[in-house]
Amino acid sequence: MKYSKTALALACLFTHSILHAQADGELSQGNEYYRQSQFDLAEKQYRLALQKDSLNTAAKHNLANALYRQRKFAEATTVLQRLRGGLKNGEPKGGAYYNEGVIYSKQKDLQKSIDAYKDALRNNPSDKEARENLQKALLELKKQQRDQQNQQKEKRPSKMNSREAERQLEKLQKKEEKLQERLQKKGQGSSMQKDW
Repeated sequence: MKYSKTALALACLFTHSILHAQADGELSQGNEYYRQSQFDLAEKQYRLALQKDSLNTAAKHNLANALYRQRKFAEATTVLQRLRGGLKNGEPKGGAYYNEGVIYSKQKDLQKSIDAYKDALRNNPSDKEARENLQKALLELKKQQRDQQNQQKEKRPSKMNSREAERQLEKLQKKEEKLQERLQKKGQGSSMQKDW
């Protein structure tokens, strides 16, 4: 009985090793397609690798990158979230958060981008690129907010109280009267007869 359990364990280990090797082959082929900018073919290879080894973090990460390059942002984000969820305690999640931040920045979703970069820095405080991108996203968000405030100010009608409006109206009326007087004086003083 002991012999069969050991044989079964060895058979499972051997099968897992074969599937892992096949997944590595698919992963390598996907990487080659990725280098050639054939992102759709790379995506297929990474998916095949994940079918053979669903825990392959490199295949998940590369799949997310291939999806990002094809502008399939929602799918890429989902893959990255699953990747983070599948990582064990102690395994670095910063790269997945960083990539999510990049995706959200590309989609102009600055608040989610900022949150993702902050999470990346919590997981890897020495990540210079995450820090730089966080700063850029924060500056862009401030700029957006300023622009929105300026647009709102421009859309608002000026709030003049009734006294100010009356004063403005009186000034305009006086200017109009003076203009009329000048025109009348010019018209009276320059009555020349035509020389036919």
